[in-house]
Formats: sequence, C-alpha cells, structure tokens
Amino acid sequence: MKLYPINLDIKNKNCVVIGGGEVALRKIRGLLAAGANVKVIAPEICAGVEELFKRGEISLLRKNFSEELISDEIILIAATNNPEVNQRAATAGKFLVNVVEGAGGNFNVPSNIRRGELLLTISTGANSPAFAKFIRQMLELELGENFGAGLEIISARRREVKKLLPNPTARKLFWQKILTQETWQLLKRGELNELEAKINHALESFGAQSHDGTD
Repeated sequence: MKLYPINLDIKNKNCVVIGGGEVALRKIRGLLAAGANVKVIAPEICAGVEELFKRGEISLLRKNFSEELISDEIILIAATNNPEVNQRAATAGKFLVNVVEGAGGNFNVPSNIRRGELLLTISTGANSPAFAKFIRQMLELELGENFGAGLEIISARRREVKKLLPNPTARKLFWQKILTQETWQLLKRGELNELEAKINHALESFGAQSHDGTD
C-alpha cells in the first residue's frame, strides 16, 4: 500500500475515539499530546481513560456507538475490540478515519519517535507493524533526547543566520557546513555547548566572507 505522508496540526481541533480500552487509551494520549480536543464514546472504559476524564482532559459519552454521536470531529479513531462496530464507525467519519481492528478507514497512525518538537514516523504501508516497531526501537537507541535540544538550538539561531545571510544559497551552504556527521556525534554525546560553538564559528566565517564580498 502506497501511503501519502502528512503531519497534521490538530491543536484545538475536535477528534473522537470510539472505545475505552487500553488501545483506545494509547490513541487518546497521542491526540492529547498534539493538543487536540478529544471526545471518547464507550459504554465501558479502562482506568486510564477514567483518570483522563476525571482530570478534565477529555469529554466522555458512556454510550454504545451510533452515528448521531458524531458531529464536527476532523479525526475519528475506531479502537474497540469489535470489528463490526469499528466498521460502522469508519463509515460515519467525515474526514480522517483510523480503524484499529477490522476493515475501513483512510489513514493509519505510524510508529513514531518524539524528541521535543522533533517527530519521526515509520511506516511499512501496513505490511508489517512489527517491523515498523523494530525500526522505531533501533532508532530510539540512536536518537536520544539531546536531538530535541539540538533542534531547539538550531531553531533559535535561524533568525540570526537569515539576517546575516539574506541570500538563500548562502544559508543553504551554511547549514550544510553545520549539519554534518560531526554534529550528529555531538548530539549523541550531548555536547550541546560544542554545537553552539560550531555555529558561532561558522557565523563568524560566513560573516567575514560577506564583509569581504567573497560570498
């Protein structure tokens, strides 16, 4: 299956999860982490979902699923242990529908790694979720939390670089000089001060070239 890759901004967007078990809980947490407004529809719920409801993080309808309970949600996730219910939910969704068990739906939730604002997703086109999980676990060993911190540093310096180097080609060359295998190793070791020093040195070098008219 050839899938179209996309990352959605669902902050403050309405989403609905059908089901209240452990699988549904994982889906709910993923939506909440992205800032969504989450409604859960399920006659019975697990302790984790109950806790989220008590804390006011989700809304909850303790009912069996029916189409009239769906309104303006842009994402519907059918996560019950009943394929028939999931199938009915899949046909009720108006926009993006993910079915955990059974047929239907038009998107899946890939295995992913989060490091701050850094997000990597792994998909096998529904051929092998186990292989996607394996790849994720291997990458998690390689990509520690320092990669998220490194992204924050790079992001903070972008405006400075753009001001010093208004030419897009010059900026491209600058970041190519920064983002090397050496930088990868600095991030793995957590040497963020060294990364800052590398950026400062490169800025001084490119700044000198700009003043000399050699860029």
